[in-house]
Amino acid sequence: MDKLIYYSQEDPRWKDILYSNRSDPKQTIAASGCGPTCFAMVASSFIGRRVLPPESAQFAISHGYRTDDNGTSWGFFLEAAKAYGLSCMQTGSLEEAKQALSNGALVIASMRFGHFTGAGHYILLVGIHDKWIDVYDPNPDNRKYGIDGLIREGVKDDGKVTADETVFRREAAQYWIFTTINTNEGDQPMTAIEQKAFEALQIKVEEQSSALTVLTLKIKDLETNIPAPKWFIIEFGDKVLEKIKDPTGTLEFWRSLAVSLRVQGYKKK
Repeated sequence: MDKLIYYSQEDPRWKDILYSNRSDPKQTIAASGCGPTCFAMVASSFIGRRVLPPESAQFAISHGYRTDDNGTSWGFFLEAAKAYGLSCMQTGSLEEAKQALSNGALVIASMRFGHFTGAGHYILLVGIHDKWIDVYDPNPDNRKYGIDGLIREGVKDDGKVTADETVFRREAAQYWIFTTINTNEGDQPMTAIEQKAFEALQIKVEEQSSALTVLTLKIKDLETNIPAPKWFIIEFGDKVLEKIKDPTGTLEFWRSLAVSLRVQGYKKK
């Protein structure tokens, strides 16, 4: 990841773009596009090109993840990650999310009522320092942070805040951990499931290899034990076969015999 990208769902470039599955003019990216905006930040930070919120919002709508009245459904993140070549794991564990952040992952959190929302809201977690978690809030002028000191704002209304982990213990409903897909998987040891699948595949390969060997031998046997071809019988008759101890052979054998009989002036009887 070269650089973290921040997007606001209230950006004038797209805040009024419709984000609705029923053409409701009140449902815009600014009003309910926090999920796609968070994913756009993840994708843009990881894949090396800018994925803007309108693009991810359209993906959510076209794939059926825009709900009627409850924003973006949870299934969107796994589907979008797959489409954009990212690895995504869903979990309800804050400890897993914290460990992932320590390892350089990005984590989207679904927040319930509390310090980030009065109903429901997606935010992006981008780093961790002891008990403090760095957050990219797609709603930059969020007024739910409170005055209890659990949310620290740096530059006001820039969408980048730091939250005490207790906020997530109380208010986070679910997390999605995003990483780039490991391109050096061949260097990693197989999991137990992968090992079992590999062994089953080996057995199938061996079975198919044995079947292929048997088939090859049968074909070879057929090729070397061909009875007199029809063209040979038409030209020389079947009487000549009585003089051959084993009237079978390869095609080359029958061609050579035909040449020899023609040279001898043999005629069909």
